[in-house]
Amino acid sequence: MTSSALMERNSQTGPHKCERLNPTTGKPCNTVFSRPYDLTRHEDTIHNIRKQKVRCAICQEEKMFSRSDALTRHMRVVHPEIDFPGKHRKRGSRGD
Repeated sequence: MTSSALMERNSQTGPHKCERLNPTTGKPCNTVFSRPYDLTRHEDTIHNIRKQKVRCAICQEEKMFSRSDALTRHMRVVHPEIDFPGKHRKRGSRGD
């Protein structure tokens, strides 16, 4: 089987390009992802105007994040001295 035939058969094979319009420029986003899951997550977080954003309550400027995991990462990197829920959770552990 040729590589192009394999690519057609495997829907996971990229590239997967976001063709949603950028509201600021009016042009297509054109961001490329290797997995369809990443494209879907991008569309849901970046292009979904109804999606609630989360804010860092510590930063003086309005620091907003489209996903809570991005806020958690921000807290660990920028505010390591602050204790917050989920700070000490180990990767892969759900605390069951």
